[in-house]
Amino acid sequence: MNEFEDRLELALRGFLSEMRAVALSIDPRLGPLVDELESAVAAGGKRLRPQLAAWGYRAGGAQVDAPMVRVGAALELLHTFALIQDDVMDRSLTRRGRPASHVVLARAAQVEPERFGPSAAILLGDLALIWADQLLAASGFSPDCLARAQNVYNRLRTEVTLGQYLDVLAAHSRRVTEAEALTVNRYKTASYTVERPIQLGLALAGASHDLIEAVSSYAIPAGIAFQLRDDVLGAFGDPDVTGKPSGEDLRERKPTWLWARTLHLCPEAQEVRDVDSLRELMVESGALAEAEEKIRVLSEEAFAAARKLPVAYALVGELVDLTERLVWRRS
Repeated sequence: MNEFEDRLELALRGFLSEMRAVALSIDPRLGPLVDELESAVAAGGKRLRPQLAAWGYRAGGAQVDAPMVRVGAALELLHTFALIQDDVMDRSLTRRGRPASHVVLARAAQVEPERFGPSAAILLGDLALIWADQLLAASGFSPDCLARAQNVYNRLRTEVTLGQYLDVLAAHSRRVTEAEALTVNRYKTASYTVERPIQLGLALAGASHDLIEAVSSYAIPAGIAFQLRDDVLGAFGDPDVTGKPSGEDLRERKPTWLWARTLHLCPEAQEVRDVDSLRELMVESGALAEAEEKIRVLSEEAFAAARKLPVAYALVGELVDLTERLVWRRS
């Protein structure tokens, strides 16, 4: 773990400890709720959004300081909100190798745990979102800096929410197209995970409008490639590495680009229920190979765009290295 990540973890623990005291002052029964949020945050993850925001901050000419670390912590709380509610919507039982929050919270119910767990998790997600906003506002940046960044932050939150709705809509449709899946990837992942965090860091550093806009040519293809890799891992990943049951996306008919492409090439896949058989169809139809090729092409597009960014050579190298790790990862 690098120095930034160490500082990020300390900031998260310190803030949540303060908020736990606030919750306990209201009612001791709120302790387990905050404990679950602390556990969900501490469960790990790539800390990708804080890292990219810090990269943008440095690319804008600033050195990572305590306010920027707190902004990174705010982004991680925001991401925790999204994961908690995503697991409720997907009815996922695990996250990052541990029970999903709605599963953990259900244990506190004396009656109807199957209703209590998701209800409590929705509220916990809301709390994570509220505290993310609070931590951003109290990060230590000047009002002028925060005002520059607020538009980016607002767009980030709006786009991930609307992208999530499109994902839910696709999941409850009879069939999803490749174009529809890519639209979800664009807003639920590429914008939220890569584009807006970098732009947020740039805005806080006072970077030019041109540089902030130029990032999109890198961020969009990189973000979509990242999501396509996620889709492949959701279908073929090792659960001991990914922390999620293998093939869960296939069982749930998650409307990914890989699934949409499989249906386009092999419509009879719609009637197949066995996960191993679906995997075979994805391979035999060529859909998996096409997904891998699409990841490669998007990655090359992102690398080329990164090398054109008017930032220090070493920073470009960091971005390329990070992208390579993300799109060729196993978890």
